[in-house]
Amino acid sequence: MRGWLIYEPDNIPRNTRFIEFFMAAAKKRQVELTLITTPEIAFGVRGGELFLRPGQPDFAVVRCMRPDLSRHLEKMGVKVFNNARVSEICNDKQKTHTFFVENGFPCLDTAFVRPDCPAHPFDFPVVVKASGGCGGRQVYLCQNEAEYLENLQKIAPDTAVVQPLCDTPGRDVRAYMLGDRLIQAMERYSDGDFRSNFGLHGLARKTELTDEMRFYVEKAARLLNVSLVGVDFVFHQGKAYLNEIEDAVGTRMLYQFTDVQIVEEYMDFILKQFE
Repeated sequence: MRGWLIYEPDNIPRNTRFIEFFMAAAKKRQVELTLITTPEIAFGVRGGELFLRPGQPDFAVVRCMRPDLSRHLEKMGVKVFNNARVSEICNDKQKTHTFFVENGFPCLDTAFVRPDCPAHPFDFPVVVKASGGCGGRQVYLCQNEAEYLENLQKIAPDTAVVQPLCDTPGRDVRAYMLGDRLIQAMERYSDGDFRSNFGLHGLARKTELTDEMRFYVEKAARLLNVSLVGVDFVFHQGKAYLNEIEDAVGTRMLYQFTDVQIVEEYMDFILKQFE
């Protein structure tokens, strides 16, 4: 059994520990796992057939935002984790919110905005997020029109999602899903930032989902046929709203605050797909 663990080069240094865990888990199961970066991969059509270099693995764990690559791998018969549909929808916040609404999920009012067409229907303060951003980066709190227009230009040429600021800024809940199984829910919170991201020096603790929240995370996981994702909820006026689904989800919280060995479980999940 041969697999690829795919990263963008710039993301390898801050994910060294996760990569080491994956390599060790693969070796323990006699799986040949290769760390490979996106610039090392060539793919396309040659001689009327799809091609892929270097070689072709049995599976690929794609830890970057490359739905085009994921889709090509799938067309060549490679099992991809997460699949191309997850990559396409969950790495684009506009597509994520459209998916939520079309499938009956509760979500905050959200405007889809291009920097050259900045109109939005909400009173200030609002939160501006780059559609392709992740990890709390390219997320801005805007108190007035001048800040709003300035921050739209910061994320240009990317488009944005714009939302009214919820009444519990700096707090959310992430549910880790492995397939259709809830692994652990974590509350993320920050004392001094409207963003709750753990990677931005936020805090975290284990928590439990309500029955309603659990229903929606399981529904999302089932509809998208996910592998490993984080499903995030924000809170407003006492109600939970789905906010994002993290594709190449970070796992530092699990290792720091729980006994969950998520990479071990993930590797077993991958191998089970070949049974």
